[in-house]
Amino acid sequence: MNLHYSHMPVWTIVLFIPVFLYCIYYLSRPVKQAALDAGLTPQKAQNIQTGIVLFYFLYLAYASTLALLGAMDLNALPPRAMLYAGIPLAIFLFAFVGSRKLYKKLLQAISLEALVRLHIFRLAGAFFILMYAYHTLPARFAFFAGLGDMITAVFAFPVARMVRTQQHGWKIALRVWNLFGIMDIVDLLTVAVLTGADGNLREMAVFPYVWFPAFAPATILFLHAAVYRKLGLRSAIN
Repeated sequence: MNLHYSHMPVWTIVLFIPVFLYCIYYLSRPVKQAALDAGLTPQKAQNIQTGIVLFYFLYLAYASTLALLGAMDLNALPPRAMLYAGIPLAIFLFAFVGSRKLYKKLLQAISLEALVRLHIFRLAGAFFILMYAYHTLPARFAFFAGLGDMITAVFAFPVARMVRTQQHGWKIALRVWNLFGIMDIVDLLTVAVLTGADGNLREMAVFPYVWFPAFAPATILFLHAAVYRKLGLRSAIN
């Protein structure tokens, strides 16, 4: 069987897999804390965290299987990784998860600071630059994807601190940062379509880097939407 996998050096793949999986665990930790703050039992809070991790692991396994079998490795519009994995995940998160009572309860309990700090995981965007360095991604896509993610992640630190201390201008800083993070994903998707039309994004369609389009756009946009929803809840309370 001809398996479709990355042409990157083995050491980069060995590094990428645990880093990416840790990002999922990292995202689940504040949710567990929010469950505890919402008054749920430690066991229920642990079950929520475990459920998030297992769901994403299984989803990545699904995307990996399609990628290894070559279902994603096609020069087509829209990119098959988005069609078969990214878009279904977005529908699930926004249409199902976002409408659940449990999600709304957790959103009330979690802090704005924690929602901002979640985006530190986007430092994993450095792998896009690494792929460019090994000539497996074109510069336009790699730098759009990598720098946008890393800038959002780096500025999550000061913005989270401003939110925590209620520093003057924190709402403006938060909204600007949140909008930048959203536009980064929108721009990235646009560049992906334009670049993918030339067949230059094979790495995003094979194992393991298919995890990026399968997981990141939908999850990141969902997290940014949560920031706006949390701001709306705070405004309603105040």
